Amino acid sequence: MALSNYTDLQLAVKEWAARFDTSVVSRVPDFIRLGEERIWERVRISWGITPATLTIPAGQNWVALPSDWLAFKRIRSATVTRIEYMAPDALEDMPEPGDASKYSIEGGRLLYGQTPTANLDLQVKYYQHPGLLSTAATTWLLTRAPSIYLYAALLEAAIFVKNTAKVAEFGSLLDKAIASLDSADRAAQISGSRLRMQRG
Repeated sequence: MALSNYTDLQLAVKEWAARFDTSVVSRVPDFIRLGEERIWERVRISWGITPATLTIPAGQNWVALPSDWLAFKRIRSATVTRIEYMAPDALEDMPEPGDASKYSIEGGRLLYGQTPTANLDLQVKYYQHPGLLSTAATTWLLTRAPSIYLYAALLEAAIFVKNTAKVAEFGSLLDKAIASLDSADRAAQISGSRLRMQRG
């Protein structure tokens, strides 16, 4: 069976889930949705990175995170090449004028280490949520690694029916599928590069 879209995935989950309890069939959309939450807590690969400009208005030190934000890969400005994370309380406790090389995250906002006197553009790269399959129909991850969606949904189904053996089985399969995707992504990023020896 092809797994190219949400409909395909629902059919596949129903077929696999029927092996241990037919009562799960009507809840397949729930299992997929819960599986998606599990997936996007863990999957961070280059295919999910997107660039954006976040503008901090003059006179305030924060900007709302993008609605599809999962995590930052890099943040910089015209004057600071790499802006680093700092815990929110530590950022708040910094003496004036603060630190232009620091940021934090709290309450769905990026908190900046200084309060700019003019609008400040931050150039960011972040891991982007591709959208829920129930509305997006398909995603780059479903195209590249459909097993991750399948195992995540089946894991949720196994938890629902309290089948500990299947929880362990599908949990292990999900771990292996994500690890394989991570490994392939790292290898692809350095493909064609020369191996450089580190000198001590």
